[in-house]
Amino acid sequence: MVGSIYLAKIYFTDGVKFKLRPILLIKENSFGDYIYIPFTTNSKNKNSMKFTNDFLQNGNFNKDSYLIIDKTCTIQKSLLDKKIAHINESSLFDIYDRYCNFLKV
Repeated sequence: MVGSIYLAKIYFTDGVKFKLRPILLIKENSFGDYIYIPFTTNSKNKNSMKFTNDFLQNGNFNKDSYLIIDKTCTIQKSLLDKKIAHINESSLFDIYDRYCNFLKV
């Protein structure tokens, strides 16, 4: 599942309402949850990375989007709704590299 893009139930801070949002799963943790990076269509975040269909091994991403590298979170498998794509290995390593560089700052 690592490297997969899912639509997932991302809850608002009230813990009740949610939106289905695309996320990239980057790591499974020891609790069986996933660490993910969310997508946005807003390119104004300085730690965002433009995402194109060239990054995909399979599937399709319909909107111009950006990964928000500095906004990683964890999610339970039960909140994953629908797999929409899977990225290729070289793109995943590039994202890992960008995330590690963000952590060094």
